[in-house]
Amino acid sequence: MHNASSGGRGRVMLLRVVAALACLETLVQGLLAGMLLNGDVDSVDPHGLNAYVFEFLVLLQVVAAVLLWRHNRRLTWPLKASGGILLAAFTQTGLGLQSSLAAHVALGVALCGMETALVLRAFMLRTENWTTPA
Repeated sequence: MHNASSGGRGRVMLLRVVAALACLETLVQGLLAGMLLNGDVDSVDPHGLNAYVFEFLVLLQVVAAVLLWRHNRRLTWPLKASGGILLAAFTQTGLGLQSSLAAHVALGVALCGMETALVLRAFMLRTENWTTPA
């Protein structure tokens, strides 16, 4: 027998884990960016590589949000937020590759805030009284 709340809990946990890892990556990116701004040119390659790690984690976050949405069609905010963050992450990488420093730094700070807000909200999700979709 399928228990809707236990399936929902697994999907919520997946979203929480992936989002928390992506959030930690924004902090690593900020650290590497600070090192770059302080003149540590050896930080440029790790910063660039970490950008792709962050994008991959956000892509996994979108997948987790889709799985959660498929379980509870009324729960759309994780998918919308994750999709928006993924779009912002791609934009962020493009700005970095174009050396648009002011926009790149500002969007990086915004991404850190967006991911933190998503993690906080994901940890407040409750699966009680969820119904299985028809």
